[in-house]
Amino acid sequence: MLKEIRIYSDESRHKNERFLLLGGLWIEKENTKKVEAEIKNLRKKSGYINSKGEQVNFLGEFKWTKVSEKYLGVYREYVNLFFNFIEKDLARFCVMLVDTQNPVVLSYSNIKKEGYFKLLYQLYLHNSKIPAIYKIYPDRITNPTQDKVDFNTLDECLDKAFWKKFTPMLNPSDYPDGKGFVNNITSVNSKKCEFIQLVDVIMGGIGYFQNRHFQNPNAKKAKKRLMKHIVDKMIYSGAIKISGKKYMVARSTKFNIWLFRPNNKKSHQ
Repeated sequence: MLKEIRIYSDESRHKNERFLLLGGLWIEKENTKKVEAEIKNLRKKSGYINSKGEQVNFLGEFKWTKVSEKYLGVYREYVNLFFNFIEKDLARFCVMLVDTQNPVVLSYSNIKKEGYFKLLYQLYLHNSKIPAIYKIYPDRITNPTQDKVDFNTLDECLDKAFWKKFTPMLNPSDYPDGKGFVNNITSVNSKKCEFIQLVDVIMGGIGYFQNRHFQNPNAKKAKKRLMKHIVDKMIYSGAIKISGKKYMVARSTKFNIWLFRPNNKKSHQ
């Protein structure tokens, strides 16, 4: 029987940035409760006792745009927790860099409607490594253009690609029934999803480095410090190979950053 793997994904791009980032957390269903419990413990530890003597947990949404001096300590612990999950094999993390100056990427319409979903297809396909039942949860996007896109099309295309990729690894008796390898793709609200918040913060730090925001004279000190903490954790992990000059590449079995290199409109490489 195939195991169930869940993918929680998010995208990060702001106006005039060269690199768009799409990232995801691959986590087996059986590990989701362990991860949620540890995040809940951090929220409790980072809370306070109110005037009535009651415990009030840290309830704020973990989000890169909310990083500040006041909560920098909490965010550092949050980053440490994330890398513990990676080290303990509780989750895998992958980020795809998309060069928005690449003319072929521009032919994808970049992140507008059709292009955005073609890029999600690349992220999910190339970073899903083993035969499993995949349930996929992208962050809900408020952009009205993207809201009009039906995830069913992405589901169908991805499932066909997964069949081609995974069935040679299986005996016919082990093929999935029903909906195939992709069980569903359902957008979720990041405010209510701890896993997407993890993706947002780590990817935010990578994007801050990759797009050189730390060089801005007005760059927030808290974000620069948290970015450095994230990069240091990557470099000193001992398991992640870092390379690249114009863009960062990171390779390991658990943590990857890679540049999307389309050769033409039909390229899936």
